[in-house]
Amino acid sequence: MDVVTFIVGKVADYMVVPIGRQVGYLIFYNRNLKKLDDKIKDLNDARERIIHSVEVERRCGKKIETNVVNWLKKVEEIIENANRLQEESLHANVKCSNFILRQQLSKKATKITNVVEVQEKVKFDSIGYLPEIEDEVSETRDGENYESRELFKEKVKKALKDSNSSNIGVYGLCGVGKSTMVENVYHIAKQHKLFDVVVKTSVSNNPDIKKIQGEIAYVLGLQFDVEPISCRAQRLRQRIKMEKNMLIIIDDVCSKLDLKQVGIPSYNENNGRKVGNPSCNEHNGCKMGISSCNEYNGCKLLITSRNQDVLCQMDVPKDFTFRLEPLSAKEAWSLFQIKVGVVCKDVNLKDVPFQISQKCGGLPLNLVTVASALRYKSDVHSWKDALRQLQSYDFGDALTCSALELSYESLESEEMKETFLLFALMIGVDVEKFLNFVISLNIFKSINTIDDARHRIYKIIETLKENCLLLESSSKTSGGKIEMHDFVRDVAIRIARRDKHVFLRKSPDEAKWPTHDTLKRCSQIFLYGCHTHELPQTVDAPNLKLFFLNSRDRSIEIPETFFKGMTSLKVLSLTCFNFSSLPISFRSLTNLHTLILDFCILENTDAIEALKYTVKLLR
Repeated sequence: MDVVTFIVGKVADYMVVPIGRQVGYLIFYNRNLKKLDDKIKDLNDARERIIHSVEVERRCGKKIETNVVNWLKKVEEIIENANRLQEESLHANVKCSNFILRQQLSKKATKITNVVEVQEKVKFDSIGYLPEIEDEVSETRDGENYESRELFKEKVKKALKDSNSSNIGVYGLCGVGKSTMVENVYHIAKQHKLFDVVVKTSVSNNPDIKKIQGEIAYVLGLQFDVEPISCRAQRLRQRIKMEKNMLIIIDDVCSKLDLKQVGIPSYNENNGRKVGNPSCNEHNGCKMGISSCNEYNGCKLLITSRNQDVLCQMDVPKDFTFRLEPLSAKEAWSLFQIKVGVVCKDVNLKDVPFQISQKCGGLPLNLVTVASALRYKSDVHSWKDALRQLQSYDFGDALTCSALELSYESLESEEMKETFLLFALMIGVDVEKFLNFVISLNIFKSINTIDDARHRIYKIIETLKENCLLLESSSKTSGGKIEMHDFVRDVAIRIARRDKHVFLRKSPDEAKWPTHDTLKRCSQIFLYGCHTHELPQTVDAPNLKLFFLNSRDRSIEIPETFFKGMTSLKVLSLTCFNFSSLPISFRSLTNLHTLILDFCILENTDAIEALKYTVKLLR
């Protein structure tokens, strides 16, 4: 009997709570629906705030975090359920005597309220994030689908997969397609996930260590504070060594690049931790052996250069050094026909197109530039003259120079030629700033408005790209920088020096100050870097239209009579100077139209206000 009493008592205890809860739903019906209504209003306000934040992040080019998107979907569903319940309570026959319906609605309201309270407590560390920049995989480029190129790519890919490889090198003549080849390898390595991280940077004639460091660091998500190159290098080296499997492609190395200065670990330093190596803390004791366990491959380098000796100086073993050969005669003719179009089938031209294709030496750069120059030439004389020019040069860089000059001479207008040369001379200047130079120099004779000049520049950029005188990566939008192959730039500078009387110095150590006779003829002067002791008291350059002076030392002072002999000057660009006031001789620049002061300090502007013409001042 005691046992039965105990059991009955326990059952009663467990029943009291559920029954009490159900009765509570009925008693607090109005309060529960009111509480839900208040909570839904608060949740809806929170939802609106998050939506506003999402819109701001999207306008900044960010992707929205997945948990934020899921939260918004969940909240929208909750609000819909709550609204449906509220409508149900309004339209249903919920009389005081209808206990069952009132109890059911109150119970639903309580459950939804509990869910709302959970969602209200959700906090987000971030709303959006900058997505990884996706590489634009272009169609197969200049000759890359030919058998010789495919075989070469397979050799490079095999070397990259080789566990014994560290530094890998590709070398060959200028214009043979090294940059295009490694760009192709870059996309293959990313698409097929041959490495955890793949990054590509270009070095060229004058290595910019900070630029190289920045491009590698960006891919790794590493941000530098304002600090010396040596500190950046140390931080970059430490970050690279954290990666298990990484490929760095260094394109167009003209002379030995100090990898330690950049912050790229040496092979011995980087690959000291391999599976089976007792010093490897991660994999120490692995009994599977190197052949059956994932190795720590460290950071591999793929380097391109025109010179095999440069690759050797950068510790590229000969077994992993590959020479990219020119296209075969058959491949060269095929590429030339594709690029030049139907005009090469003109019976009047006979075999001249084929002879021209063979004189291009199998170099894709030559074939494409020459084909672009002749694409719209239907007269036999133009074709025969092109063949004559190419026949006068030997195979190699001289031939490439000839092909580029031929393409330059074939440009449709003088303004296009002048614009192209100015692009080559003004290293790193963006399109919008370039626009001021073009207008002030009156290169576009028939254009009177800035908008028309801007349209013309972008049309010229597209035409130059079609003629392979600018790289495809050249900016298509306002403010972007113009990209040009280093060898194309070198040829353009040579033409400008020879035909336009331009003096250019890329660095303070490259050449001395122009001679007196040179200054008399000069139409444009570009000095990238100078020293106080080399600035003469007066520059006697009566034909000078453009003077570009880039200082690397703010303490340099320009003599008071420096500008006295530049009476025809139209554009003056000064970078990194500190002026209390401009030199007195500045007032003699009565034809000046544009003054550009980049990173300059100018305390007194009286000299500018006193000029005859209205000067466009750009700071």
